[in-house]
Amino acid sequence: MNSITGRDHPINSGASSSRALHVELTSQQRRLRHLRSIAARNIVNKNGSPLLDTYFTLHLCLEDRISRDFYKSEVIRDSLNPTWRSLDFGMLPDLLDTSVSCFVVKIWGGREEQFTLLIEWKVNLDGLRYTGQQIRSRNPNEIIFGLNDGYYAADFDHKDHSERKKNSLLQVTVQKIGKEIEEKLRTTTACTKRKKERECMQLRLGTLRSELERQRKALARETDLRQKERALLQKKEEVFSTKHRSLEMERESLTEQQKECTAKRELFLKSNAQLTFRCRQLLSELSYIYPIDVANQSDYVICGVKLPNSEDFQAKDDGSVAVALGYTAHLVLMISCFLQIPLRYPVIHKGSRSSIKDTITDKLSEKEREFPLYPRGERFQFEYGVYLINKNIAQVRPWTTHTYLSDTYAHQLFPSQR
Repeated sequence: MNSITGRDHPINSGASSSRALHVELTSQQRRLRHLRSIAARNIVNKNGSPLLDTYFTLHLCLEDRISRDFYKSEVIRDSLNPTWRSLDFGMLPDLLDTSVSCFVVKIWGGREEQFTLLIEWKVNLDGLRYTGQQIRSRNPNEIIFGLNDGYYAADFDHKDHSERKKNSLLQVTVQKIGKEIEEKLRTTTACTKRKKERECMQLRLGTLRSELERQRKALARETDLRQKERALLQKKEEVFSTKHRSLEMERESLTEQQKECTAKRELFLKSNAQLTFRCRQLLSELSYIYPIDVANQSDYVICGVKLPNSEDFQAKDDGSVAVALGYTAHLVLMISCFLQIPLRYPVIHKGSRSSIKDTITDKLSEKEREFPLYPRGERFQFEYGVYLINKNIAQVRPWTTHTYLSDTYAHQLFPSQR
């Protein structure tokens, strides 16, 4: 097993011509993430087979042991100088530490899917030597590593002391040049930093200008919207002013109508009082038109005609009874007219031939609804007519309080109404 630790190797004179594009810096660090491709040259096949199928695997160094492979290349068929395609970092594990510079490369070879380990190298990327922009190899079992700035390989030749001294002097010269380049790089870095800051400021300025323009457009939209709303509010204000004036006019009209209503109500109350007074006056005057007197402390006389008790019409003069009931019917009719009270049973006044109608009972025909208030024919119709006039008297009696009719006539004349 060949192992390459992180030692510095002397650079041969054959590679010095390609250093125009590459400078070795003492501070330069190579990491696993800088690795782009791997190739092998002059693989020695101990089995004697002229061609082999090969692939390689990459492993991390964990103290005194080697981890499982974290990358496996494709298989190159029938070649002792394989160049595998660029590493696919998408196939690397997510938690892999790509900042390491030391790892193990194993190259496997075989035929018909039976592979054996051919080369195992422990590589330190910082100890490799730069070979140029193209793959160059002179040593057996040599592995070429492609990085960002070119190809690197391990130095297996043991040079003599003089050549190493020459190379060391060359390295001193290169180091001086490297220091100068580093100084220039620092200056360039400062300039680059200032340029980057300037670009950032320009980008920020552009962003602020874009934001300012956007804010101006938004302000213009808000201003237009405010003007439209103000115009709408002015229109509403005009409408409200018109409605307010109309409301004031209606309020003034309502005030006038309230005054008129108050005046009319006072007039109505006054007229109603006068009407009530006139009704009472008319009701009082009826006592002079139809005077009622008491004879023998039990008999009543209306206009000089004796009116017997409603239950004692037997053996009485039919003519006197008819006249007295005619007076009574007319008296009740006049009271209902003065008080504007429609009688339940309409009275047909014809003097001593007055009658009364029953419009409530639905079992009677139209011809059978009229009942006489004078004795004739069947006694039942006469008595029913007296019963109906008695109902009319009971209807108007509550409205004639403090008159002669309620106490004297209606209550005493018809004891059946008690």
